[in-house]
Amino acid sequence: MADSQKYTAEEKARHAARVKEREARKKERQKQKKALTKQASIAPQATNGGHKTYDASLLKRARNVGGPPYEAFLKYLPHDCTEQQVTQFFAGCGSLEKAPRILKDRATGRVIRGFVTFAEEQGLQNALQKDGHKLGGRNISVTIATTHGTCQQEGTHTPAMASEVVDVLGARHSNGVFVDGTFGRGGHSREILKALGPSGRLHGFDVDEDAIRAGKQLEKQDSRFTIHRAPFSQMLKHLGDKVQGVLLDVGISSPQLDGGRGFRPEVEGPVDMRFDASEQSETALQYLVRVSRQELAAALEAFGGERPAHARRIADAVALAKAEDPSLSSMTTSKLAQLASAAKGHREYQQMHPAKMTFQALRVAVNREFAELRDGLEAATEACGLNGAVAVLTWKHAECAVVVDFQATHSLAEKDSMLLKYSSGVSDSWGVVVDQARRPTDAELRRNSRARSAVLHVHRKSRGTRLSDLEAKAGAVLNWAPHHIPVPAEQRAGCDRWGAGAGKKKKKRDETPEERKARKKAKKARRKE
Repeated sequence: MADSQKYTAEEKARHAARVKEREARKKERQKQKKALTKQASIAPQATNGGHKTYDASLLKRARNVGGPPYEAFLKYLPHDCTEQQVTQFFAGCGSLEKAPRILKDRATGRVIRGFVTFAEEQGLQNALQKDGHKLGGRNISVTIATTHGTCQQEGTHTPAMASEVVDVLGARHSNGVFVDGTFGRGGHSREILKALGPSGRLHGFDVDEDAIRAGKQLEKQDSRFTIHRAPFSQMLKHLGDKVQGVLLDVGISSPQLDGGRGFRPEVEGPVDMRFDASEQSETALQYLVRVSRQELAAALEAFGGERPAHARRIADAVALAKAEDPSLSSMTTSKLAQLASAAKGHREYQQMHPAKMTFQALRVAVNREFAELRDGLEAATEACGLNGAVAVLTWKHAECAVVVDFQATHSLAEKDSMLLKYSSGVSDSWGVVVDQARRPTDAELRRNSRARSAVLHVHRKSRGTRLSDLEAKAGAVLNWAPHHIPVPAEQRAGCDRWGAGAGKKKKKRDETPEERKARKKAKKARRKE
């Protein structure tokens, strides 16, 4: 027994030595990693009396395109902080290029962050030394502002990736025919017209009244342009010969966001959200009155990207509001935003308005945006001649998924495809060759902050054997059953959110903050036991 206890003590000593050695190696690796990171990123160094300093060469990241000014990003400001207080806080750092810009939480009205712009690099260097210092009783964060710190003035519209669009369509100095399927306020159309040759033609499509008025004005200014009041999915009815390129910008235009149609949760107005306000179609308010709890929750999750738990709670909140007022006669955008925010459990300092995704989902559902996009991609590709380009600007992941799915379905088989051995009897048809997707440059984001979510997808029309046709033929020859990827049982139980399986298994991403906190607390208690 004594030998056993002695042996156990020796083992414990060896184990403790190994743990100590591992910790020493870990600290050494962290030290080496930190040294390497200093050269690759803005790595704070504990110097100058314990305050943070930054490598001067890396401060170039704070410089706007073309040189100064230099901008600092502020977080964790006091809730009642004013511009004057921020100015006094940075008084000794250097001259300011302009007054500090304070941003408030849209739901609570509290100050949460801001930007300070200095005229010289040394001013920004001095401001960074104040990171962690107290302002109004709070330790604020001072970091170098990224390109997202810019803000476009409301009511203006700057076309995203306009130069890239012109290039991928091949419109520069061309005398061909082109289509802007989403005219909006004509930002992209004007850029295309500038690039076109004297005999080039451009057709614009839109259903918005303000867009049509802007298009009529452009028609008078440039005879090469024609505006059509129709959705882009119906462009084939208005076009004659094949076109050289088509642009589809499926994002909502900035004037629509800043207007009073109910697209934004921060702007008071009717819950309308229709692109074509003159059409006798269903408004977002009528949609809310008509659909059931289950339908609304499914739409919020599919079209807005809401978490399933949040989608269910927002749908329940709307159902409770309908129980008191079946027609929702007093519902406005601000009341709907408050309802959605309360249902989700609003958290302070979140960057996005908590009701933003709810409003997006309602807008997509009311205007049938995804169905229109699928039909429009088909029409745009069919309208193009061989080697014609279709450029699509997407802004949300769900829109991107629709475009990628279309391109995959219509892509042509590669020359080395294993399925070509089954091409006998498969006729050639038009298909697409997909280019690499593009994102806005940092230089553009400085000029147009709203372009930060844009992705430019491009495919070109060609002729050959579609990969989907080969897959169908190979499946028939080999007697393959259609693909059916089974869902694991533990996931399947959680997928039936409104049926018998509801609540049996829940993914961590579906948890609310309160549920996550309770789960971690229970886990910690089990470890202690």
